[in-house]
This record gives sequence, structure tokens and C-alpha cells, in this order.
Amino acid sequence: MRKIVIGAAAVATLLAAWFAPDQDGGVVGPAAATTREAAPAPAAVVAPPASAAPAADGIDLQIHPRVADDEMGNVFAKQSWAPETPKKVMMDQAQAQQTAQQASASSGPPALPFQFMGRFTDEGRTAYFLQIDGQNVVARPGEKVNDSYLLDSVSDNTMNFIYLPLNQKQTLVVGDTN
Repeated sequence: MRKIVIGAAAVATLLAAWFAPDQDGGVVGPAAATTREAAPAPAAVVAPPASAAPAADGIDLQIHPRVADDEMGNVFAKQSWAPETPKKVMMDQAQAQQTAQQASASSGPPALPFQFMGRFTDEGRTAYFLQIDGQNVVARPGEKVNDSYLLDSVSDNTMNFIYLPLNQKQTLVVGDTN
């Protein structure tokens, strides 16, 4: 089998050499530069002096000193896919809560961030489906919905929430039961 493969490769090589184009018509030589004026070729490219003004197009052609590495960023800095440390996350949440409390203390509780999606009753317990900032949440009366709201009670077509930072009640109208 090996001899057949080597023989076929040799025959293919001979055929490729036989049908290859001639040297004079098949290969094009390098292009020659044609100019109207005979200009001497520059020996080396020389940078413009540092005091040169920007070009007329507004492009800055000056050579500038290298900026400090701190301004460029560190390409080889240690990077990680790990989540932020819990301490930093908790500090960020505390700052957000402080800001929310300061804003709400002056103007009352903010509008309810919930959107009612539906309800489900199983073995006498009803669960309510809410959407908060694009996230789906299941809530039952007496449970915290998020850090700022508690689902206090539910009647036929209203849900009563308590805004915890100010301890104020708010009502969400949900409509009739299907």
C-alpha cells in the first residue's frame, strides 16, 4: 500500500511539472515606479522636528514622549473572574440604602417597583408572582420581597406592602382573580 501511495505522489509531481506554465509568461516581475519628475529616493525617513506645527488637516504629526505606564494601564495585571468580595458588596449595598433612605426621608416612600405577574394557589397557600427590575420573585403574605419591602397582606384585588426604611404602607392594585 505504501509503494502505491509513493508512486501516485511521484506521478502527480511529474504531471504538475510537465503542465506548469513557462517562466517567461507565467510570472510577473516587480512593479516599477513611474513618476513624472525624477526625484531622488530618500536614504532614510527623517522625523519632523519637535517644534513642527500640526498639518493643515488637523492631524498632529509631532513626536511626543511616552506617557507614564500608570496612564496606559497594566496589560499584565492580575485579573480574575471571581465575584467581588462580600465585604465590598455589602459596603456598596449599605451606601445604596443610605442614599435611598436620605432621598425617601424628604419625599416619602418611592413608587412601588413591582409589577404583578400572577398568583398560584396550592393546598390553600397562595403565592404571588412579581417582577422587580426584570427579575421574577415569588412572594407570600408576611414575607420580605426585597431589602426594602414586606408583603403585609392581600385582599381580593389589592396587595399591601410596607416600605421598611420609613415603615409606611403602600398598596398595589392587582385586578380580579382568574
